Amino acid sequence: MTARVEAPARAAVGQLAQAAEGTPPPPAPPLRSAAARRRVSRTSLVLSVLVVLLGGLVAFAAGQMLTAHTDVLAVAQDVAVGSTITADDLTVASVPTDPHLSPIPATQQPGVVGMVAQVPLVRGGLLTRAQIGADSGLAAGELLVALPLKEGQFPARGLTAGQRVLIVPTPGSSGTSAARGTTSSSTEATVAEVGTANPTTQVTVVDVRLREADGPAVAQLASTGNLALILLSAGS
Repeated sequence: MTARVEAPARAAVGQLAQAAEGTPPPPAPPLRSAAARRRVSRTSLVLSVLVVLLGGLVAFAAGQMLTAHTDVLAVAQDVAVGSTITADDLTVASVPTDPHLSPIPATQQPGVVGMVAQVPLVRGGLLTRAQIGADSGLAAGELLVALPLKEGQFPARGLTAGQRVLIVPTPGSSGTSAARGTTSSSTEATVAEVGTANPTTQVTVVDVRLREADGPAVAQLASTGNLALILLSAGS
């Protein structure tokens, strides 16, 4: 009991002795201020934001690598079947690389200009080798004839390229089925392209492929407007 009481007393005496000798007591540990704590919190927040941004950039770069794009040729404006392709008809599109697609690379554009559309080319579509060729796309002995038609001269459901139709002469204002020099019998043909109806005249131009022998007579019949198209079944 005496030893425990004497220990504090000796410590107090030691401090008094140091003070008497001019030796200062050891400094108290510094206290962290509120401002310092705020600075630490702000630094941690900035670091967290930087980590999130860095992660997003890494994810974006990885996504770009996984979805590689290729520059290919696309159709800039509608091109009728049998028409020669010009530079104005083409544009460049960047599409994801896909083994199921076979568009023409954009680097081959000089070789495509001057080729002939084998099928109607629609604006915005990707261009493939199967759609173009070196000739008009017509088989030997075929002609392409334009038929200006109004409502009621072709099915209301419309026509699409590749459908087979029957061109039938109809009575004109004089009651005759055809003018002199035109065909008086029905002619089979294949739809090559269907134009857009003219908003003023309400005329829709339908291009058809038919036998070379029937071409002149059908063209003369088309000039009279006395004809109608009948859609044939696929198996007929």
